[in-house]
Parts: sequence; structure tokens; C-alpha cells
Amino acid sequence: MSIEVVYRPPTDHVPNGWTLEASGTFTAAALLRLQTPDGLSHDEFVDLEQIILPSEITYRMLRKFRDDTGLEQHLFELTPAMMLDPKGRPARIDRTENAEPNPGDASKWEVACPTSTLGASVTVNGHGADRAGPLRAVVDTGVSLLRRETPDAGPLSPIFVSLGAEFAWVRGFGDPALSRSNLEQVVLEAIEGERRTAVERAAAAATGALRLPVKHATRPSSVTQQWSRIAAWFENNLPNVVIRGADAARVADAESRSGVAWPNELVELFRCVDGLPHEPWTALFPMYELFGVDAMLDERTRMTGIWQTSDAENDPDRVIARTAGEAAWTFLDEFIPIAGMDGNYLFVDTRPGEMNGCVTTFDKVDSDDAGPQWLSISALLDDLATSLETGNPFDGRWRHAVVDSRLQWDC
Repeated sequence: MSIEVVYRPPTDHVPNGWTLEASGTFTAAALLRLQTPDGLSHDEFVDLEQIILPSEITYRMLRKFRDDTGLEQHLFELTPAMMLDPKGRPARIDRTENAEPNPGDASKWEVACPTSTLGASVTVNGHGADRAGPLRAVVDTGVSLLRRETPDAGPLSPIFVSLGAEFAWVRGFGDPALSRSNLEQVVLEAIEGERRTAVERAAAAATGALRLPVKHATRPSSVTQQWSRIAAWFENNLPNVVIRGADAARVADAESRSGVAWPNELVELFRCVDGLPHEPWTALFPMYELFGVDAMLDERTRMTGIWQTSDAENDPDRVIARTAGEAAWTFLDEFIPIAGMDGNYLFVDTRPGEMNGCVTTFDKVDSDDAGPQWLSISALLDDLATSLETGNPFDGRWRHAVVDSRLQWDC
């Protein structure tokens, strides 16, 4: 079997024309590599080295036959999920439970030194009986290789070294002022520094993984507070616009009819404002009309009917993401549109997860591919109120003006 590409899938549905042959999960506690049954390794897929260990790997093998040649093709998907302990650090893995360890792994050592030929290097490796033996071998080999391969190298020329599964780029092998014991300490400090960097990188990735990327970083606050700022602006600039909220029973009925649990901010929004009057027509958002309760229910029914009917007919086996903020590529029951126009919407994502309640755009071509725009309704209203009060652009490009007693937006 020839391997043409390895990639991380953007979604977890089965691509058109492919058949799922096998799937499962395994724990990766050591660097991964692709290898054929006869021992041929595919070292060209360097992305495998970027997987933070340990990780739980979800794999899928898919198959299809080419229309032009009839030959069988395979698609192999790997999706890593970093494993952390309760303190957010990379989890410790008992290798005896997850893999057959090589007794020589802990005593393996390697040194790679650049040569005077541009882009070339020479590598020497071996095994030792204990930790001290490989460390001495690394120092002796590094000094010898640097003198032999790059005699004109400066004292700070870097050399790659590894001890067991740990590695680092080390400077100082060309420094005549450093003794062998000094160099051993330099190697250990470089490896320790690489270890700390890996932990910090993993912790940063873990923190970032708690939330999906969002376009605007405005923090959530209070819908009532932010809407009060907007209402005050209308009172001072467009006093003819009458703003009314829905009563608690009306909002509760709408939530019940939607069949999904609403975030508190969504309830709060409709209590503050049940849409804006059509006369005079008011564009609260650029490109979107703010929906009242009835309009929201009507638009949601229409969109779920269109998209979910199409899904059932064209891709019935597709697996749809059920975590807030992840692209669903369709209009789900959990999407509550709060504003829209001409098939394009701002909706609140009520799916479970860290991004529950985020505000996302939906358009008739790319569906929800753009991802979360604001962390919450209050964050959206905060940005809008600030733009109205200061004249700063909204959503990075839209500026407002009051023309003939109407709110207008231009970019």
C-alpha cells in the first residue's frame, strides 16, 4: 500500500465515496511512525512528531475504489487528543500497560553534527549500560565530530543530542574552556530546558484547547447592562424607536417550543427586547435584522426544515458535531437565530461545552464554517454599544451614522 498524504480531518463524517473499514483509539506514549509490515518506515510525515505525548489517538481507516482505474485506495485518519493530569500537565503513562518497551530505550544515545557541506550532517548513536555511560559517550562523540566535520566551527555551534527519549540542541562542544564534566552539565541543562519548554507548551495548548478560537475576545458580562447602554443611545439619538421586551411567560413558551435549553443570556435578551419596529425600520446590526420571539421561531423552523431535509436526503450517515462552537455544516435544532437577513444569520449555539451560548454566523453557502464570533450575547452587545457610543468600527469595519432619523451602517 502506498501512502500519499497524512492529514488531520476537518470533520468526523465519512467523506463521499469512502467506506469506513476500521476505527478505534489507542494511547501514544512514544513518537509515532508509519511502517509497512515488511519494516519499511515512512519518515516523510514529520507532522507525526508534532503530536504532544501522551495523547489518545483516534484512528479511522477508510476505503474506496478509483473510478478511472478501479484500484483500491485507503485513507488513514489520525486525530490526537492530548492527555493531561488534574493539574493540566502532560499525564504520566505506565508504559508497561500500553506498549512493549525496548529495554535499551533508556540507555540509547545519539549525536548529530552538521558538516561543512551545506544541509548535510553526520549521526552517531549507540547504547550504554546506564545513564552515565551514554552521557559520557554523547560528550566524547560531540567533541570528536565537531572537530572532524566542522573544524572551523565556533565555540557556540549547535549539535543535536539525545539521551533515551529526551533530546536538545546543545552549544559549547567547540569551547576549549569547557571540560568534559562541564559539557556533561551543559548537556543535562539543555535537555532539562527542552523538557520545561515542552511542559509549558503542553500547558499553553491545554489552556487554549478549553475554548475554540473566537473572532472577538470581548469578555461576557451582563445582557441587561449592555442593552441599557444601547437603549440609552437610542433614547438620545433615535427617540422615535420604541423598544419593548417580551414578558417572562412569552419567553418561557418560546424556549419550550424550541425543544432545547437556552442559556440565561438568551432569555435575558428577549426580556430586554422583543425585536425592533419595522416602522421606522431599524438596522441594529450591519446586514442583519434583530429578531423578536415570533420571527426567531419562524426563521428557525424554516432553516432546520431546509437543511435537515437536505442532510437526510444527501448525506444521511454524516456524523454531526454536538459540541458548542464546532462546525456542524448544517442548521441544528440547537441553533437559535437572534438576527438575520436573506438566508444569513447570527445565532446562539446552545449545544453543550465550554462555548455554550457563543454567537456564530451562518450563511447560505458555507453554513457555520466561520466559527464563533463572540463568546456570548453580552459580549456582542458590549461591542455594539461601544461602537454606537464612540464611533469606533463594529466588527472591525462597520461605522454607523444617523441619516433621516434612521440608523445606517457603512464599511
